[in-house]
Amino acid sequence: MNNIIKAELLWTRVCPLKCSYCSMATGKKNTVSLEQWKLGMHQLKQLDCSFAAFYGAEPLADFDKLPEVINYAELLGIKTTVITSGFVKNTAKKLRTLYDFGLRSLTVSYDMISLDMSSRVKTRLALNTIERFRSFGDVRDVAVVATLTKKNFKYLPETIKEMSEKGIWTFFDLIHADRKQPGSKVKNTEIDLMFSSDDLRELAEVLNEVIDMKKRGYLCHASEIFMKHIIDSQNDIYNWNCANADVFDAFPSWVTVDCDGIVYPCDDFQPKLKHAPVHIWELADKWNYWNDMWFSYVLCDCPGCCWNTHMDAHAIKNGLLPLTDYIHGVKS
Repeated sequence: MNNIIKAELLWTRVCPLKCSYCSMATGKKNTVSLEQWKLGMHQLKQLDCSFAAFYGAEPLADFDKLPEVINYAELLGIKTTVITSGFVKNTAKKLRTLYDFGLRSLTVSYDMISLDMSSRVKTRLALNTIERFRSFGDVRDVAVVATLTKKNFKYLPETIKEMSEKGIWTFFDLIHADRKQPGSKVKNTEIDLMFSSDDLRELAEVLNEVIDMKKRGYLCHASEIFMKHIIDSQNDIYNWNCANADVFDAFPSWVTVDCDGIVYPCDDFQPKLKHAPVHIWELADKWNYWNDMWFSYVLCDCPGCCWNTHMDAHAIKNGLLPLTDYIHGVKS
């Protein structure tokens, strides 16, 4: 099956913040030309991609080309969102420009408990950034995205309730171990952020509460499938492998495009390649080569994960979730 549900566009690795738990901000800028990005959007559309998330480090810090690429994706029928901290110069002007170019979804980084100065700044700005975006007119959805750690997971139901009352969706993922991979999502997590076995038992109780809240209409993005995986798996929660899942023909359900245009299966698994890389502007044309190459890498070398957006994309591709559970505010 050639179709993918989404594309993650790691637009830039530039960021003005220096969060202690993130190593994605290497300073590398977006080096793909506008024409190459447009060709890439066409290639994604050929693979039936429905959704593209533009993130980074900080996508608004490398703004050139971003409005036109988002506009082009939307014109092709690929729904978009931007994930931002809102901590850049001229944030309001940039958001207004993106809205004028067709962006109707915004996701803002949010820490339920601030871990350092950058984390405090990010959380303080989150709701103001969302309200600024909503002031421009009708939007598809707005959301905060948080990472659950042993220090903050008990605040999840309270956060979902607070955000739902404001018409804001809550996304969340679990903290993952630092894989010592340059440019990875996470660093410095082992000592005081990773879950212990006792934490995971308490987390299961919290997630059962969240599942009930979701059924009652609270705006929790994470699917019941994802939460039940965590509840049922406990010590094996990080062992989910997208190339070795239970249902056949699901790999890949998404792709990740780095800011140099190279396409990976994930932003948390980017090993050194023994093969020639494939770029976004040639992805559909070289799909079988990319697919065969990365299936082998992931199946044999990836230690597994527990990323919500990945597992839900996989479930959608297999018909276990509707697309509307993933892209809010659109018709199924």
